[in-house]
Amino acid sequence: MKIQRTTVTVFNGLQCRRDDDALLRRGFLGIVGLACGECLLPRRLRAESPASDPSADKRAVRPFKRYSDLLETIEKRGYKSRVLGYAPDKSPIVGIKAGGDKKPAIFISAGSHSTEQAGVAAAVELIDKLETEHQVFVIPCRDPIGLNGYKYALSLSLGEKPEIESMEAMEKLLRDKGEVLLDADGKLLVLIGVYGYANQGLYRKVEKGAEFLEPLKGRRLWFPSRYENVPGSGLFERAYTQVVTPDGEVLHMNRFHDTSWAPVEVRCTRGLMAEIKPGLTFDLHEYGGDAFWFSARRQRTDEDEIWERRMAAEAARVVAASGAKMAPDDYSPGSFFSKLQPGVFWLDPSLRGEGLNLADFGANKYGAAFTVETGMRQPFEHRVRTSMLTVQTAVQVFAERYR
Repeated sequence: MKIQRTTVTVFNGLQCRRDDDALLRRGFLGIVGLACGECLLPRRLRAESPASDPSADKRAVRPFKRYSDLLETIEKRGYKSRVLGYAPDKSPIVGIKAGGDKKPAIFISAGSHSTEQAGVAAAVELIDKLETEHQVFVIPCRDPIGLNGYKYALSLSLGEKPEIESMEAMEKLLRDKGEVLLDADGKLLVLIGVYGYANQGLYRKVEKGAEFLEPLKGRRLWFPSRYENVPGSGLFERAYTQVVTPDGEVLHMNRFHDTSWAPVEVRCTRGLMAEIKPGLTFDLHEYGGDAFWFSARRQRTDEDEIWERRMAAEAARVVAASGAKMAPDDYSPGSFFSKLQPGVFWLDPSLRGEGLNLADFGANKYGAAFTVETGMRQPFEHRVRTSMLTVQTAVQVFAERYR
């Protein structure tokens, strides 16, 4: 497979527009298309599933221990990576071009939330296992520091990795080494050097503009992963990155894709997307449950929305047929989601009231976009394969449109 290098242009901002009447009208058209079920899908796709038999590849898929392991894997497999920019610790944020030469391009990314490592592994595997004539661009990890873990994040301020093996030891270290900004109701936040360190996530848990956040405005803070029995996300294995906006709101890194001020990791992603203008975007995530679901976005034209619904319907059907556990009928990811069909939800970012995430941004500016969510309580390889199967299936439908 020939891999081509990519170049990056600088993104200078985005104005998002919505036409509610048009969205309602397209929603009706999409419902009609979905109601027809398989009659709207090409005959070949109705009869076949993607060629993704996991038994065909005996290579074990495991979480990357360090970001350097990911970079080494990319190099060993012969993928040419392009450095899009550098994280604050000088780790390179890389993009890889795969697939063919046909446009519009497909964009795949993962790892903006460091605990969600099956998405990162799936993104790497898809570089050479996604069979398509379309150009494919992959950023497998959007948070190198987070992947390296909480002790590593602490070392950026302490000068060395601390010897801590429990939450109690970590909290003592934070109080001893840092300037305490918050220590109440079980929430601990300290400032060490130019970074913040917390004992838990503060997203939606502290008031926007709170005075104690003043020293961290425009800076990032980390809290440790602490899942039990989740490979790759155990205690201190990952550092979950949150950012304090210039106006004092704690958000995570997947909320800055439409803002003029954004962390460098987001600017790298926007720059690549501005260059390739993807017709289809995937952001591979996970959540704390044991089932599978994914979300779509409203599209800008009737035709785009009908094709998006075709991709969603077929991906959900194939994943369910694979034996994966689907989200139950009464499950809802949040108040800003509405159910399309079992395992598939619409996400309306205007109801969330925060910045656009990667899939929101892709749908607003370029084309169809999906956020894939696999359940972290399932075996790691199962989560990787389910994520891959979703992408492979949707891409087959996407290719039918441009034949």
